[in-house]
Amino acid sequence: MPKYRNSLNVDPNDNDPLMSRRSFLALMGVGACLVGTGMLTNASVLGFLYPNVMKVPPSIFSIGRPEEVLSRDGKIFSPKQKVFIETEAGKVRVQTAVCTHLGCTVNAVATGYACPCHGSTYDRHGLNTGGPAPKPLVYFQVTKGASGDLMVDKSKTTLDWDAAWYSPNA
Repeated sequence: MPKYRNSLNVDPNDNDPLMSRRSFLALMGVGACLVGTGMLTNASVLGFLYPNVMKVPPSIFSIGRPEEVLSRDGKIFSPKQKVFIETEAGKVRVQTAVCTHLGCTVNAVATGYACPCHGSTYDRHGLNTGGPAPKPLVYFQVTKGASGDLMVDKSKTTLDWDAAWYSPNA
């Protein structure tokens, strides 16, 4: 007869096992908690040691061959570089699509540009007309590179929308 009423030990010698089921499950729970805590600690330490750099696109980039860029008229958005590329009558100019308030990407609208984050508005030339934006949208310098591609230099800017046009034939 077992020693206790709900005991599973029915050994006639009445010897208890070395570890009960309850002790085993409790030990497994404590072990799982320790392993989880160790993994969280390792992840945070490795995250701290990993360099915290932002992947910034290069300041000089190609927008393509002159014949393919100038073959279309109108304005297109390049999401990788966050610029608007505008072509008209064999000329091209590139304007930033980054709001000068907090760096959101502006949208092209019928009257110019609008920032969806805080409501800044710009006219079709990028001059700020409303909202919290402190500065207008700038144009970047476009040149012909050594490979023959049209190159945009983000470090050279202008606010003059007429001087921003580049014609590879001129």
